[in-house]
Amino acid sequence: MATISVGAPRTFYLRPKAGGPRVTLALGWGDLLGMGGSCQRTWEHAVPKLTQAAPRVAIMLRPIWYDPGQAGL
Repeated sequence: MATISVGAPRTFYLRPKAGGPRVTLALGWGDLLGMGGSCQRTWEHAVPKLTQAAPRVAIMLRPIWYDPGQAGL
């Protein structure tokens, strides 16, 4: 999975599900963050809510696996 951040900068948190220190990233305009399968399974991620924030859009890019045996596709 990849995320492109467009708009105002935001703080992005990653923390291991098994416990340990949190990783803090500052995502700004046009930053690309890639998270592979292992990261998805073993880490939790969040963008904390803010009481006031400038506009931002996160564009998520995820693979779609096509199964030729599945009807209707």
